[in-house]
Amino acid sequence: MRFVPFRFLYAAFGLVWFMTFPVRLEAANVPVVRLDDQLSRAIIQSSRAGSNTQAADEIVWQNFFAPSDVSWQLIRGRLGVRNGDLIVRAEGSTPVILAPKQPAVDWSLYQAVEIRMLADAGSEIKIKIGDFEGRQKLGPANQYNVYRFEVNVDAPKGSRLLGIMPTDSLHGTVAIHSIKLIPKPAAFPKAAGIQELGKNDEYRRAIYVHSPAGVTFSVLVPSGGGLQFGLGVMARSEMQFRVAVNDQPVYSGELSDPNSWRDGEVDLSRWSGQSVKLRFETKAAREGDVALWANPLITSGAGHPNVVIYTVDTLRADHASVYGYARNTTPFLKQLAANSAVFSDCQAQSTWTKTSIASLLTSLYSFTHGIRADADTIPEGASTLASELRKAGYFTASIVASPFVGRATGLDRGFDQLLESPVIQRRLTPADGATDSAALNRVIFPWLAQHRGAPFFLYAHSTDPHAPYDPPAPFNSLFANPAQNAAFQRAYLGLHTNHEYGGGAVVSPEIVRRAGLDPDAFIRQAVDRYDGEIAHNDRQLAALFAELRRLNLLGNTIVIVLSDHGEEFFDHGWTAHGHTVYQELTHVVLMMSGPGIAPRRIEEPVQLIDVMPTILELAGLSSPALVEGQSLVPLLRGARFERRGLVVSSRFAAVRPEGLIPENQVDDFAIINARWKFIFRNHAAGIAVKRVELYDRVHDRVEKNDVAERHPEQVEQMMTSLRAWIDAQNKIRELVGSPGNSELDRATIQRLRSLGYLGGQQ
Repeated sequence: MRFVPFRFLYAAFGLVWFMTFPVRLEAANVPVVRLDDQLSRAIIQSSRAGSNTQAADEIVWQNFFAPSDVSWQLIRGRLGVRNGDLIVRAEGSTPVILAPKQPAVDWSLYQAVEIRMLADAGSEIKIKIGDFEGRQKLGPANQYNVYRFEVNVDAPKGSRLLGIMPTDSLHGTVAIHSIKLIPKPAAFPKAAGIQELGKNDEYRRAIYVHSPAGVTFSVLVPSGGGLQFGLGVMARSEMQFRVAVNDQPVYSGELSDPNSWRDGEVDLSRWSGQSVKLRFETKAAREGDVALWANPLITSGAGHPNVVIYTVDTLRADHASVYGYARNTTPFLKQLAANSAVFSDCQAQSTWTKTSIASLLTSLYSFTHGIRADADTIPEGASTLASELRKAGYFTASIVASPFVGRATGLDRGFDQLLESPVIQRRLTPADGATDSAALNRVIFPWLAQHRGAPFFLYAHSTDPHAPYDPPAPFNSLFANPAQNAAFQRAYLGLHTNHEYGGGAVVSPEIVRRAGLDPDAFIRQAVDRYDGEIAHNDRQLAALFAELRRLNLLGNTIVIVLSDHGEEFFDHGWTAHGHTVYQELTHVVLMMSGPGIAPRRIEEPVQLIDVMPTILELAGLSSPALVEGQSLVPLLRGARFERRGLVVSSRFAAVRPEGLIPENQVDDFAIINARWKFIFRNHAAGIAVKRVELYDRVHDRVEKNDVAERHPEQVEQMMTSLRAWIDAQNKIRELVGSPGNSELDRATIQRLRSLGYLGGQQ
C-alpha cells in the first residue's frame, strides 16, 4: 500500500500542533539519546479524535462442555456441566469456585466482573479478589440475571485470583452461563504522550499518538549513528508507520496486531555529524486510532562497557565444580574462571528469589527493603541498578524466567524493556524438560543482535536448577539413572502436593519415610537430577558467551554470573529453600569477567548487595546515596579492601507461619565474617529452634557444630553488632520506605555512612 504523504492528510483532519525546541545529541559523551525522554522538545502533529481503545482484551469463560474441561477450581460444593452452563451445587455450606491461574490477570487493567447466571435459592452473590470483596443481592430465582461488580484492584499480574460464591444458600444450585472480565478504557488523554505498555508480557516505554500523526525531532547525528525503535498498535486495525530524515523516507511498515511489538532500525551513518529533522509518521485506517513508537533510540556506539548479569536461580555454590564440587557440573564456568574474578565466599541477603533479587538490584539488605509476601514490591525510595545505568545512557532490559524478578516485585523500575517469564515459557520445547535456560537464550540471542549498537544493561534470569529437578537429555543421565526418572518425578510431585511450598517439595526424612520411600535414596536421586540441571545450565551459559563473542560484544561487556540462593538436601533436616539462613542456602556463586577485571580468586566474604556499587564504579559512575553494599573494585584490582559494614543474610517469618518448619514462625538473622557465622532468631521462645547459634567457619563451613556455649564473649560481641545494625536499618527504612520520598535526610545519610551502614564506592 502506498503511504500517502502527511501534508495531504493534514488538510482533511483537524490536528493538534505543538512546537518547542530541537533535540541535539552530543555524540562525544552521550552513548544514546532516548527520543521518548525528549518528547516535550519535539514538534507534534496529531489527530484531535479521541480513542475508544481498551486497556486489555476482554476475558470470557463460557460454553462449558464437560467437567473435565472446566479450568475453574472447586473450593466448596459440587461442580458439573449442563447445556453449556457451569453447574455449582451447595452441599451443606456455601459453594465457592476459584478462577484458573491462566490467563494471568493484571487487575489494574480491568474495571468490572460480569456474571450471567441462574440461581434457584439464596439471597446473595459474592466475589473476592485478594482483599477486595463485592456483594450483591440475587435477582429473581430460576431466571438468568447479570451481576456486574465494579472492581478496583491494584496487584501484580497473576497474584490475585477471582473467587466466586454464587449463592449463600447451603443447599441451592446455580447455573453459570458466562463470567467476563471487562477491561478499562485505555487512557491516552493527550494528543501525544508517554506510557509503559505491555504486549504479551513484554513491556516497553512508548510514545503514543492519535493517528494520523507526525512527531519531529531535530537531532545531531553522531558518527556511525543508528536509530532503533519498536512499533505497536492498540486496536486490531491497520496502521502505517513511516520514518523520514529531512523528508526523505528511510523506513516504512504496517502493523495491525495489538498483541505484539515489531522492531525496526535505520542506519543513520550517512548523516554523521549533521543536524537533521527526524520525523515519525503514522496513518490509521480509522482516525484517532493510537499508534506506538516504543523506545526510540539514537545510538552512537560510544560510551560505557555493556553489562550483563546472569542469575542461575537456586544454585548452591558448593554444587558448582568451579567452587570445588567433586562432580564436573560446571565445566564452562571452570574454563571461564581462568579469565574471571571468582568470589569464593559470596553470601545472599535472603534465601528465596523475590527478596534476594530485590536486594541485588537495589543494594539494600532484605531486612531493609522489607519484602516478605508474594505481592510486595520494593520501596518507592529505593534506587535500582537499572535506573542508575539508564540515567547514564544505557539501554536497559530485563529478560527473566521467574515471575518474582519483574513487575511483581517492582523490579521493572528503570528498565526500558521488560520481557516477563511468560515470554520465556512460550519459547520452551518438549526437549527442555523442566529447565528454561535454553528458552531464555532463544529470547536473549535476537535481543543482543538488535541492541549491540548502544551500551546496554541486560539482566537475565534462568530458573534451572530449580525444582522439580527434571533435566533434559542427555543431562538426565549424566549423574542419575534415567530408568528411575519417571518414578522419581511421580514421588517428588506427590510430596510437593501434600506439603507446603518452599520453591519445591518441603519434606523431612520422616515425611519421606511415611510416604513409603527410602529417605537416603530419595535425596540421592534428587541431588543427581539437581546436579544434571546445573550442568545443563552451564552448557547454556557457554552458548551465551559464544553468542556474545560472535556478535563482537564480549571484549566490551562486563558479564556477572551469580546465583540468588542455594538449595537444601536434608543438610539441616529439610529440603527446598527460603526457610533458614544456613550455608547451603546463603552461599552463592559470584563471578565477574570483562574489561578491567583480572583473573583472581577472592576469599574475602562479600555479598550480593555489593554487585550494584561494583558495576557502577566499573562503568565510571557514582553510586546513589542509599546503597548498602560496597564496591568490590579494590578486590578486583588486588588492592586493600576494608569492609565498612556487615555481611548479613536474613529472612522474615512466613506470612502464614503455620506449617511444617518451626523456623517459619521466627525472623532469622545471620552475620558472616571470615571466622564466624552468628545466627539469631527473634521470638524463638516456645519454638523448637535455638535462639542463638555460632559456627567456626574455619573448621566447620557446613555449620554442623554449634559452638555458642563455648564462646559467650563472641556471641555477645556479635549480638551487640546485630542490635546496632537493626537500629541503623530501621533509620534507612524511614528514608526509602514511603512513596515519593525525594527529600532525603542528608545528615542521617552521612552519619549512617560514617558508621559503615551505607556502602557505595570506597
